[in-house]
Amino acid sequence: MNFFKYISRKSLISLCLGSLSFNTLIACTQTPAPIALQEEEEVSPVAAEETELSNAICGDLQSPLTQKEQVYATAAWQYFVNNYQSETGFTNAADQFPSGTLWDQGNYLMALNAVRWFGMIDQATFDVQLNQFLNTLGELPLVDNALPNKVYNSATAEMVDYGNQPTTEGIGWSALDLGRLLTSLHIIRSCHPQYEDWISGIISSWQLPRSIKDGQLYGAAITEDGSITLLQEGRLGYEEYAARGYELWGFQVEEAIALEPMEMVTISGIEIPVDSRDYESTNANNYVVSESYILEAIEFGWDETMAQHAESLFQAQENRYQETGFLTAVSEDNIDQAPHFLYSTLFANGEPWAVITEDNEPYPQLRTLSTKAAFGWYYLFPKKTYSLELIKATQNLQDPNGDGFYAGIYEETGNINTILTGNTNGLILEILYYKALGNQSILQRLNTAQTPKESES
Repeated sequence: MNFFKYISRKSLISLCLGSLSFNTLIACTQTPAPIALQEEEEVSPVAAEETELSNAICGDLQSPLTQKEQVYATAAWQYFVNNYQSETGFTNAADQFPSGTLWDQGNYLMALNAVRWFGMIDQATFDVQLNQFLNTLGELPLVDNALPNKVYNSATAEMVDYGNQPTTEGIGWSALDLGRLLTSLHIIRSCHPQYEDWISGIISSWQLPRSIKDGQLYGAAITEDGSITLLQEGRLGYEEYAARGYELWGFQVEEAIALEPMEMVTISGIEIPVDSRDYESTNANNYVVSESYILEAIEFGWDETMAQHAESLFQAQENRYQETGFLTAVSEDNIDQAPHFLYSTLFANGEPWAVITEDNEPYPQLRTLSTKAAFGWYYLFPKKTYSLELIKATQNLQDPNGDGFYAGIYEETGNINTILTGNTNGLILEILYYKALGNQSILQRLNTAQTPKESES
């Protein structure tokens, strides 16, 4: 397998392959293909300066991938090669199943951004794929003509339910998924400023204020009579992460970003932060998992409080390993058997180390060591002995055909959870990008970089 497999399928594009490598960016002399540049119109000095600056920020890989990490990246990207839908520009959430949420498409955008800067694809290929993605995103059928549906058929862009059955009215929207996509689109417009106007136009066409109330995030559900019911969405961890995506686009979501209501609960001898709104009181789970903290770190960077909270989660999982002998890195994951999606948690709804469905049904026998969580903790705490144990256990969990990383290992049986997903493989690529940037989050780098005018003043 090599990085050119997918590029070769784009025979309609004249590719500049000469400088493809991990450690150097491609100097592609051809005009890229976003709408603003389709007719090879002259690029203004300001636009050229913005592009040069974004290249210097987003493409400055201070810690290039090692040979082993190149293998990781190859496998993870191959998942998206295999699951790319050329008619829509979307990708499948799970291998060969043409369905995906906005969260899943946000994962894909972050993977696409990473491989562009790694030099695994060139600018022309990036432009073709992002153009198709944005064309589709801007034309999506919307719930109540307001906001994107929770899930779409990735091959047709039709609104569907979670069984991938078409629905003309949709099933509602998810503010958490919107927040994930908003962050991804902000990173894309910042690292690739030629797309900023197009992306901003799409976002402005959506009625995002309908997903905000009193500074909190609200999802929507379609009831049996066709009416829309708004439901406060998000618990500690994911709520703050999604809210930061809204904040990047100027929305006031101060209640969602606040950590309260929060309490500290002792798990395996360590106090960890837990949302006090549990399933019994709100009909929504307050699960504590690894992924939201990992995403916060690699995209936004932890502040002091978040760093303390994340380290407590890491330490609790290490302590459980010391207590039980089971390597522990828990998160939510698809699994290759019923019920097909589970939250392996540090804590949920009063229970330590609970493994539950969205409906709070327990499946403790199906707890998994999560590949994406193991990778995340390793690169966030690379000097810790336990981090090394996690990466050793998961670094070879690759499909034998090189088609991506499996989601994890079942704790009870030791069997591999053989499902391939965009969530696992996208997060691995994004984690590797964080490492390549010198263990610095992309938004921290973008926020602290000075423009030429600022540096002169």
